[in-house]
Amino acid sequence: MGLKEGDLKDTILSKVSIDEFEPKTGDSKDVLVLGFHVLEQNVGDDLYSFLNSSIFEIRDVEVSPNPNKSGYYMVFIEMDRNENVVENIRSIIKDVENISGKLSWKGKTHIYDSYIPVFEDEIEKYIISDPDEYMTKEEWEEKVAQEEEQEKERKAEEARLDVNNQIMEFMKKSQVLGLDINENQITFKDSKNHATLEIVNFGPANDIMEEVGISESAIGQLDSRLRLFNQMLGEMRAIPIDDYIVIFNPGQENVLVTKEC
Repeated sequence: MGLKEGDLKDTILSKVSIDEFEPKTGDSKDVLVLGFHVLEQNVGDDLYSFLNSSIFEIRDVEVSPNPNKSGYYMVFIEMDRNENVVENIRSIIKDVENISGKLSWKGKTHIYDSYIPVFEDEIEKYIISDPDEYMTKEEWEEKVAQEEEQEKERKAEEARLDVNNQIMEFMKKSQVLGLDINENQITFKDSKNHATLEIVNFGPANDIMEEVGISESAIGQLDSRLRLFNQMLGEMRAIPIDDYIVIFNPGQENVLVTKEC
């Protein structure tokens, strides 16, 4: 006699396993294993019979002969890994609800340790549908680490370019005829001279000088090169403090801290 609606209510857990077990009908890259947790082996046998009589195209159904370490038996469904695999998983689960009743289904995959609601878009990021893109957890973690590092580098580059733009705007008050920033070096030019300095920091004077570790009490004497450089700057000023050259405008809060290259 076939199962009727609700016959397996309160016997099937709402948490399913996705891609955590090795398939028997092919390679992991081609075959996805969906696993249901059930309370007893006879429940697993009933679910096995129900799934075998379903209309879904599945490769194999199997019930674990023994309970897992948590005391649950498992029913494994093997299916082709393809562009429809997420939809197929959800369709099978909806069909199982005819005998289990409505549950708050959550899934955990081999590449992500937390359970995610099966019918929310987020889980699709962790279900690999393309056989050519299949990877182990180790490969996934390496890929994620590389992407995070690339994103970190991208943000750092954006921040650097933003600071460079701020420096270029800051220097508009000077009388230099040419200004170029390359990596962490800034080059000033006028009709006769040029000077290249290493950019150390830029921003509000008090914050930046404290961050760099310098104070106005350490202001040094201008040598001939700095006097010439100050002539290039016009109304702006460059003064030596410790091992640094601090460029500022008396009417602005920001300062540019540099060093000789």
